[in-house]
Amino acid sequence: MEGNQKMSQHVYLDNSYTDEQIARMQESDSGSWVIHDLISSSDLTELRRLIDTVEYPEHGSTSKYAGSAYEHPPYGPIMQEIFHNKLVSEIGDHKLDFFAWQEAIKPWKIHADLRWYADKIPHKVILIPLDVVADDTGWADTYSITFKQRSYLRNNANSNTGQTGNTNQSSWKRPINQSNVEGCCDGYKIDEETWNTYMSHMPYDWAEGLEIETIYKWNPGSAVVWDQTQLHCADNFLTRGIKTKLSILIMTNQA
Repeated sequence: MEGNQKMSQHVYLDNSYTDEQIARMQESDSGSWVIHDLISSSDLTELRRLIDTVEYPEHGSTSKYAGSAYEHPPYGPIMQEIFHNKLVSEIGDHKLDFFAWQEAIKPWKIHADLRWYADKIPHKVILIPLDVVADDTGWADTYSITFKQRSYLRNNANSNTGQTGNTNQSSWKRPINQSNVEGCCDGYKIDEETWNTYMSHMPYDWAEGLEIETIYKWNPGSAVVWDQTQLHCADNFLTRGIKTKLSILIMTNQA
């Protein structure tokens, strides 16, 4: 471990955003996109070294996860130096919500990254791959998939209660049966062959109502951007001989 890490766990409150807050989110909604050369090879090497020093406060069945902020040493100032100006150029003015180191254990099912805040308007997510650890040398092919459907947390119960962490997927429902998922289409727009190529960790009936927007192939130095409201998932990397995937997730709010 390098220095004194200040890492946080995430709390997901069962509250709803107001129509006014949702309208502000929708004003900045966009499609997902790939940044092909976000970081240099030397920055990638340094970040890959640093992730091996992280201690994870969240270690669930799906991933190891450690969130922090730019002001928290030892990692925060390094992250700010590498990413802040680049992200302003890519996504415009914004406020960092947090960044997180992530080590995959199992592939994520379809979800949105959105969490409720009383006084913040969620903005973009940036996923930066750091390594793909497989039996073979080099990066095995692996992907992140985004969909056109969204969740604005419009229909939560407003109980002001919630859970810490979010890595137990055993009770997750298929998207079309989730009350907060919006914009579902009729029937199946994703063919079964495509589904089984990338998303065989979920039954095919999870595809009902969904349309794929981007299939992002993990490449060194690249990144992918999506709205916090946007549904997305991992590919079933375990079927590709991949042991784990290492990445940084940067969560932003509107400025």
